[in-house]
Amino acid sequence: MYKMLSKLKGGIAVFARFRRISWSKKLLYIYVFGLILGIIMLLLYAFFPSLRLCSSIFGQQICTPAGIFLTLALSLPGYLIAGNLLSFIPELPWGISLVIVIVVSAFFYYLAGWLVDQKLAKKMTTTKFSKYLIIFVFVVLLLVLISLI
Repeated sequence: MYKMLSKLKGGIAVFARFRRISWSKKLLYIYVFGLILGIIMLLLYAFFPSLRLCSSIFGQQICTPAGIFLTLALSLPGYLIAGNLLSFIPELPWGISLVIVIVVSAFFYYLAGWLVDQKLAKKMTTTKFSKYLIIFVFVVLLLVLISLI
C-alpha cells in the first residue's frame, strides 16, 4: 500500500512540475510526446493489426495505422506551412523534408504557446491578443486554402 501511495505522490509531483512550466514548452513537450507515442503505436501495429483508424480528411476516406494518423494529425501545421513551400523543390529527399516538417510543426506549437504565455503574463492587452490571434487564424486558413488548390 505504501509503495502505491509513494508512486501516486511521485506522479502528482511530476504533474505539479509540468503545470509550472510555460505554455510554449508545454505544447512543445506534448508534440514531442505525441510523436514518440505515434512511433510506438506504429511499431505495435505489426503485432496488433486492429490499431487502424479510418477517417475522412479533406473529403477523402483514409484508413491508416493509428500511429501514422496520430503523427500526421500532430504534424499538420508543418505540412500546411512547409509542405506548400517544399512543393517548389521537386528533388528534395524525403528525410530532409520530414525533418523540415517536424521542425516547422514544433515552431508552430512553440509560437502558439508563446501567444498564450504572453496573454497569461498580462504583457499583452486584449485587443493586441485578439489582433495576433486573428492574424494567426487567417494565416492557418490561408495555408489550408492553398493546400486544397
